[in-house]
Amino acid sequence: MSVQIQRESMENGKLLRAAPQQTAVEAETPLPGGLRDEVRLFYTEASAVPLGYEAVGNRLTVSGRVTFRTLYAQGDLTRVRCAEAMSDFSRTLTLPAQESAAQYQPVCEVTSASARVFNGRLLLRADMSLEASAAQTRQTQVVTDVEEEGAQLLTEEVTSQSTVGGGEAQGMIRGEFELAETLQAEEALFASAEARVEDIIGGADGRATVTGTIDLTACHAARMPGRPLVCTQHSLPFEQTVTLSGEMGDLMSASADVTDAAVALEGSEGARVLRAEVGLTVQLQALREQRQRVVTDVFGSGDTLLLPSGERMMWRSEVINEQTAESGRLQMMLPESAPRIKTVLAAFVQPVLVGAAEQGGKLYVDMLLRAVLIYMTEDSGIPVSYSAEEPARMAFATSALPGDALRLFSTRVEASAVAGDRAEIRYVMSLHARGERYMQGFAVTDVTGEAAAPAAAVLALYRTQGQERLWDVMKRYRMPADRLRALNADLTQEVQETLPEGTRIIAYRR
Repeated sequence: MSVQIQRESMENGKLLRAAPQQTAVEAETPLPGGLRDEVRLFYTEASAVPLGYEAVGNRLTVSGRVTFRTLYAQGDLTRVRCAEAMSDFSRTLTLPAQESAAQYQPVCEVTSASARVFNGRLLLRADMSLEASAAQTRQTQVVTDVEEEGAQLLTEEVTSQSTVGGGEAQGMIRGEFELAETLQAEEALFASAEARVEDIIGGADGRATVTGTIDLTACHAARMPGRPLVCTQHSLPFEQTVTLSGEMGDLMSASADVTDAAVALEGSEGARVLRAEVGLTVQLQALREQRQRVVTDVFGSGDTLLLPSGERMMWRSEVINEQTAESGRLQMMLPESAPRIKTVLAAFVQPVLVGAAEQGGKLYVDMLLRAVLIYMTEDSGIPVSYSAEEPARMAFATSALPGDALRLFSTRVEASAVAGDRAEIRYVMSLHARGERYMQGFAVTDVTGEAAAPAAAVLALYRTQGQERLWDVMKRYRMPADRLRALNADLTQEVQETLPEGTRIIAYRR
C-alpha cells in the first residue's frame, strides 16, 4: 500500500581523522668560519608548513617543509649571527578504513627544535606533530511529512550548516618600519610572524576580502656597546582578496597562516628602516545555515498501519574557526652555576600543547613553556643564553573544545631582569582553534502502509515507566495526543518530552 510522503535532501556527514604522528625532521648547513673557530649557540626555532598530500588506499602521504633559524656566534663571540636552513619532508598517516576519498586538511606543528655543531656544520632537528582531518558528506533523502489520514508524526527541527563555497589565496604582505637610532641596529637577522583574521568584507560578486593583522618580531645584530642583539615588535595590517568557487553563503569563515617571513635593514646609520615581507595563505569558507523539519517516527491511528524505516544521521551544526589571546608572565630563575644577569637582550617562549579541558564556558589549556633568555653578564662582553621548561595553564574565552585542532603561539615577548639571578618574561599567548560540531539523530527515510486490523476497544489506566515520552504512550495505544489530553487534563507535555515516572494516563477507545 503506497503512502503519500514528502521528502527533502539533507546533508549527512561526519568528521574523519587520520591517526596523528610524532616525527622528527633534520637538516644541516655549513658555518662560514673555520673548523677551529669556537661556536656558541644561543637559540634555535623551527616552523613547519604543509605543501600537499596524496591519499592512496588507507594511507595519506603529507609533504611539507621545515624552516630552521639559529642565533649563534663564531670566532668573534661578541657578534651574533643567524643561520637558516630548510628541509623538505614526506610522512605517511594511516586513514580510517575506506575513507581515502575525502579532502583532508593536514596540520603540522613543531614541538621542539635543537641545534649542535659538528665538523664546521650546524646539525638541526625539529620534533613535529602531524595531523589531518576531513569532513565527509553525502546527501540523504529524508521524510519531512506524511499525507495519510490518521498519520501521527514525531518531528524534530534540525539546524545544519553546510559548506557551499570556498577559496584560497596566497600573497606577499610588505611593510616598512623606522627603527629608533638608539637601537643602533646593524643587520636584520631573522623574523617570526603570526597572523590573525579580524574581518571579512564583501562576497556578493564571488570575491571576498579578508583583513587582519600580522604580529612581527624581528631580531637584529647591533653595534651598541654591551648590547649586540636587539628585538623589535611590529604590527603589519594585511588585506587579501579571495575568489570563491561555489555559491555565497549566509556566513563566512576565514583563517590566515604565515608561510614565511623575511626582513632586511636599509638606510644610513642614523635612519635605519626595516623592510619586511611576509608570505600569507588565506583560506575562506562560505557557509549556509538550513533549518529542516525532519520526521523521526510515525504511526497510524486510523485504518492504515504506517511502518517507518530510516537511519541514524549526523549533521554539521557549526564550524569553529576562532582566535583568541591572553596575557601571561613567566618567572625564570637561574641556577647558582649560571652567570649573573646584567642586561637582557632577548627572550623567546615556545608553547607546547599538553592538554585541554572545557569548564564553565572557558577552555583551560595546559602547556609546557620552553623559554630561552639571552643576556649579557657583568664580567664578559659575550652573550649568554639560558633555557628552561615550565608548565603553565591558561583559560581562554572561546567556544573551542578539547577535541578541536588547537594551535598555540606566543607574540609580544618581552623580558626584564628582576635581579642578577632571575628575569621576568611577559608574553601574549594566542590560541587558534579549528573544528566542527556535529549533532546526531534518527531520521525516517521511507514509510510503507498496511491495512490495520480493526482497533480494539480499550479502557486502561497506564503508569509511565522511566524515560518514557508522551509519544511512546500514544504509539502504544495508537491514539493521537489531543485525544489523550482530552481524557487527562493535567497532561501538558509535548509529545517528545519525557514524562515523570509513574505518571497516570487514562486511555479510552470504544
